[in-house]
Amino acid sequence: MVKVSICPVILCGGSGTRLWPLSRETYPKQYISLSSKNEQSLLQNTIKRLSGLKNICKPIMLCNEDHRFLVAEQLREIDTNPYTILLEPEGRNTAPAIALSAIKALEIEEDPILLILSSDHEIKNEQKFIKVIEAGLDFASKNKLVTFGVIPSRPETGFGYIQSDKAFLPNKIEGKNIEKFIEKPDLKTAQEYLKDMRFTWNSGIFMFKAKTLLDEIEKFSPEILFNCKKALKDSARDLDFQRLNRIAFE
Repeated sequence: MVKVSICPVILCGGSGTRLWPLSRETYPKQYISLSSKNEQSLLQNTIKRLSGLKNICKPIMLCNEDHRFLVAEQLREIDTNPYTILLEPEGRNTAPAIALSAIKALEIEEDPILLILSSDHEIKNEQKFIKVIEAGLDFASKNKLVTFGVIPSRPETGFGYIQSDKAFLPNKIEGKNIEKFIEKPDLKTAQEYLKDMRFTWNSGIFMFKAKTLLDEIEKFSPEILFNCKKALKDSARDLDFQRLNRIAFE
């Protein structure tokens, strides 16, 4: 088993528009419970299901200004003390959020493995989730960029897909090389993907070493890395929060 520390990065910046009217701009779905059997929010469950993993660091949280006290309160309710709560001045999608987290994680350890998680997932089989993450650790420790796919149960036009080089087998946890990503296909294409076990839904869960990820961003999007470093360098502390520099982040 890999013994390097795992640093969870929880992305909380979504607006939850696809679950309206249950999910509102001021109270997106990640902050509510979707189950009558579990009163805790999707965010709280995202953090709690990590308890089965070893060598876990305090999480790095990313959210927007409007939800900062909501995040802090929900963490307090489950006795979780984050490493930091980074406040994004506005939405800039996933790449800058992950880059910021990787830079920040290097304060914790020389080169920790980042586990990037959305805060709005519902995962019922938590034991299998832990086994899948543990399998991904072996690849991440060898400087691979790992993303986790979900075998589709229906043709879905609202999700992105991952095409692997070889077919997955049901109920067998294994890694495949990725050939390409496909953003939200039309219905006919999604129906074809359902017949081909090389295609999985892109879960939005990723794992990689912090330095490995930063090297890739430096190579392909150096301007993102430059501005993320500046946004952190010129950030301001506010209670439990770290407010990123607005000009650099924009």
